[in-house]
Amino acid sequence: MEEPVIHYTNEADTFRTRVFGIQDGLIGVGSIAIGAAGYSQDPLLVLVTGLIASIGQAFSMGIGEYISTRVRMQIIENEIKKESFEIEHYPEKEKEELKQFYIQKGLPEEEAEEISTRLMKNKNIVLNEMLIHELRLFPEGYESPVKLGLLMSLYLIIGSIIPLFPFILSLFFKIPFIYDVVSSVVLIAITLGIFGSMSSKYTGLSKYRGAFEQIATGMLALAGSYAGGLILAHFLPLTNLPL
Repeated sequence: MEEPVIHYTNEADTFRTRVFGIQDGLIGVGSIAIGAAGYSQDPLLVLVTGLIASIGQAFSMGIGEYISTRVRMQIIENEIKKESFEIEHYPEKEKEELKQFYIQKGLPEEEAEEISTRLMKNKNIVLNEMLIHELRLFPEGYESPVKLGLLMSLYLIIGSIIPLFPFILSLFFKIPFIYDVVSSVVLIAITLGIFGSMSSKYTGLSKYRGAFEQIATGMLALAGSYAGGLILAHFLPLTNLPL
């Protein structure tokens, strides 16, 4: 027997936020840490730089997610108010719009007229129909701005700890610096691959393609950041900087 088709659109907002948070921690903070590693072979400097980036981005991205989601909800709420006003004060106009929606869907004019007349007896149903057909809005599909903001910050912090972990260990154990860098890059790649594979549940891509796309883009960012750190170290070495 074929497996039933399952839709995940109701999880899209939270999944996008989780993935964005993890990626921003892995790639955003990871790139900064790897860039610092290219600049200085000091694990403490790399760790402090990464932690500062992690804290700053956790606040900025979390608040940014909250504000953007809240503004989106305010726009939706304002459109709902305007539509409710039209239904209350211009019922005949709204009834005609409903009728035209159903005619466009292929219903005979008589049936469209009958359906729109019946629906106008319930303003909540009319409002829902207008939101779907006229405004293309589905308010129930959006998550709370506070929830998304907190999720963004939480997953960003989780993602940022992964690339910094080898540098944390090096403070307690004598580990060659190059091993810290390579371990950090490997951990980032593995985590990106896992999340890329998991995202195939929502995107419809194959697990291998989902993992490859995540890893490839992440490695490009890390390579560029490390190269940037090496270039800065060449032109602005620590020994030449004023104390």
